[in-house]
Amino acid sequence: MLRSSVFAVALALLIMLAASPAVPAAGEVAPSQATFGNFVITVAPDPESTLSAAEYQITVRNEELLLSRLSAPYSGVLSKSFVADLNRDGAFEVVVTYTEAATHATAIKVYSWKDDLLQPLKLAELDEQQKLGYRGDDEVAVMDGKLIRLFQVYELQGNEWAATAAQRKLHYSFDSGRWMTD
Repeated sequence: MLRSSVFAVALALLIMLAASPAVPAAGEVAPSQATFGNFVITVAPDPESTLSAAEYQITVRNEELLLSRLSAPYSGVLSKSFVADLNRDGAFEVVVTYTEAATHATAIKVYSWKDDLLQPLKLAELDEQQKLGYRGDDEVAVMDGKLIRLFQVYELQGNEWAATAAQRKLHYSFDSGRWMTD
């Protein structure tokens, strides 16, 4: 138990250092800004979305002007975003994560910068083996050019799910289009 807690704290610190997001006020998500070459990419809750349909907005700018703006819906709590060349094609990808309130499942949305537009990339779901013991609340990070997800593994004890000492760490292979065990 202590070992998994130490590992979780160490991973959280590593993620904070890698992402360096702004700290939002209670109940709010602060905009996240990153650069890639001459581009400045911002991810933030869309201030013009209505209360019934929360949206986030991704903007891409260069030194002179706004090049692209994308709005997309989400449910739950908007959490982290990252910008990196994840598929090693020379262009950037934007990763946006949010946790759904009812299920605690972590949604991971990826957009690729191609032809001066942000184009959605569909990520594969976890396979049946990877889903075993999954109850959500993933930690997501980009480290060494890889999209990483880490989550606590649970087991059913009677009618209740209980955390085990195990955690599952996966990275996404854009070449094979699936989550892979680290």
